[in-house]
Amino acid sequence: MMKAWRKTSTLACGLVWAAAIGESSLRAEVLLRDDFNGSGNVNTAVWRLPFGEEGSFVGRTQFRGDPATDLPQQGLAEPLASDGKVAELYLDTYSPIDPGNQFLGTDLLTKQNFARGGGLTFESRIRLKPTTTGGLVGGFFSYDVQRESPPGTLVRDEIDYELISNQAIGGAPTNDPFTNFWNEGPFTGPGAAGAGQFHNVAGLNLTQFQNYKVEWTPAAIKWYVNNSLVRTQTTNVPDDPMKLHFNLWAPDSSFSDAFNAALTPAATSGANQRYALQVDHVEVNRINTTLSANLLADPSFENQTSPNPNGTGGWTVFNNAFYDGVNLLPQDGEVALKTFGPFHGSTDASGAFQNVPALPGQQFTSSIYAYSPSGDSIFGRANYTTIALQFVNSGGAVIGSVNFSPGTNQKETPIFDGRDPNLIEDEWLKYSVDAIAPTGTAFVRMNLFFIQTQNEGGAVWFDNASLMRLDSAATFASADFNQDGFVNGVDLASWKAAYGTNAGGDADGDGDSDGNDFLLWQRQYTGPNGVAAAGAVPEPGSLALLAFTGAGVACARWSRRAL
Repeated sequence: MMKAWRKTSTLACGLVWAAAIGESSLRAEVLLRDDFNGSGNVNTAVWRLPFGEEGSFVGRTQFRGDPATDLPQQGLAEPLASDGKVAELYLDTYSPIDPGNQFLGTDLLTKQNFARGGGLTFESRIRLKPTTTGGLVGGFFSYDVQRESPPGTLVRDEIDYELISNQAIGGAPTNDPFTNFWNEGPFTGPGAAGAGQFHNVAGLNLTQFQNYKVEWTPAAIKWYVNNSLVRTQTTNVPDDPMKLHFNLWAPDSSFSDAFNAALTPAATSGANQRYALQVDHVEVNRINTTLSANLLADPSFENQTSPNPNGTGGWTVFNNAFYDGVNLLPQDGEVALKTFGPFHGSTDASGAFQNVPALPGQQFTSSIYAYSPSGDSIFGRANYTTIALQFVNSGGAVIGSVNFSPGTNQKETPIFDGRDPNLIEDEWLKYSVDAIAPTGTAFVRMNLFFIQTQNEGGAVWFDNASLMRLDSAATFASADFNQDGFVNGVDLASWKAAYGTNAGGDADGDGDSDGNDFLLWQRQYTGPNGVAAAGAVPEPGSLALLAFTGAGVACARWSRRAL
């Protein structure tokens, strides 16, 4: 099954370099691509179900949580999918947990979180499967609860697309997609508060596949449907790293736009009705961002004279962890880090950590390769491993963390968990976690933990660690409205959508989208693939005039004025 996953899912370092309109080079990096065209469960190296206190009950819906039986299936035949195959997330009107009182829905989320850096895009081709009913919400969104602000009060960052089935039913369905966002917003239900908006997109059908995309930069959030800009948000933009989710659920009356009293829970399994959200593919890209060199000393555990007692300038190894070049072939170099339980009779950890100088507001991405061998297995045992980023002040106190914390607001993301029936063994697997440094940070600390909750055996190896800083890249051309380093037809479409109505196509900084902005787009044009050939700037009589029919007379007038 792993071979099938490798063909269909990419957690990649696939790099695409492009010239940035006379500025320094930008790198676009594919962080996640999944076409869901394998077989069986979705890739458990990439995806998981919610657990613990992660909002497993929302609205009137209990989310599935058993990784043995509840994971969505991929490779399901669908002729309208781009490759003929999809994954499906289900909502059942019958829930064996509380029959007649709740629904059983699905929430699927990435194990990796994604820091914004200079910018991210995430997009997916999805639909509500036809024969749907009112009262359903199909979600595609980024989300995380990052910290308590003030202490004891949970806050969340979130950027949403929601397909609301009320929009797709009735004699004259509107089929309007819904967008929303929160920046350190209240920790409330998905439909509560925020800044939700419906968008009237001509000819759109929520029960047919459409491409939904979000571009998230420090300056703005931009939502696109089939490459047409439908919304721009330039204030209160979220900044915390977030995981990516798909879900299907039924809200209660607090989400009035999506609630439908006619959709009721079934009291018996025989009365169950099943509905589906179909996912054709998903992709996440990092844009507009430069990455530092690896900030870690001895990232591949080759310096066996290391462990450094304070974790600065090398790894500090604690409890039952040691540099091992004998028992397992390393992923990189000649040595890996072996970890196993400290056998103290209660929950405790072995592992290693390293401190790197950091400043408040800096964003970091970390990764590690890990290996769980069947010959020294943790399967069926209460042991698990994580990577974690912690932030340390000048006095040595931990002031924030992602993925492991004694606090109530952090959720561990296991690399390997002995209690997971889908545990992957005998494979080097790469895992990542991103984080942003809070106020007071002096160091970022990368931790590698083997956590033992009982006196049970098994071991996990770590190798080839990375910790890099994410920085915004070069200045963008003024007509590069989506800030991807190119000035091309996508930016022209943004100008068209904004013309005369908003500043989404403002290239000259005067606060509106008009003919002067088109002229700047024309002069900065880089060609359809981001690299302009000599003499390739389109004339108003060719590409440009074809692109904005309905404004032809005005365009001709602007062109004459420019001569």
